[in-house]
Amino acid sequence: MTKEDLFFCYDFSLKNKMKAKGIKYITTAISNDQRRFWLFFRTESVNQTIQEHIKQQ
Repeated sequence: MTKEDLFFCYDFSLKNKMKAKGIKYITTAISNDQRRFWLFFRTESVNQTIQEHIKQQ
């Protein structure tokens, strides 16, 4: 496993979209610069949700 297999989500709105689609995060934590993130395995569903989120902005 490499870093490319993971997605670090810092966007609360995107995290909620993942949750609505039933995509579960591995863990949540606070980064060194005090920002909360959610860690996901980078699957096709995650990639698709990211692309949809980008198009809506």
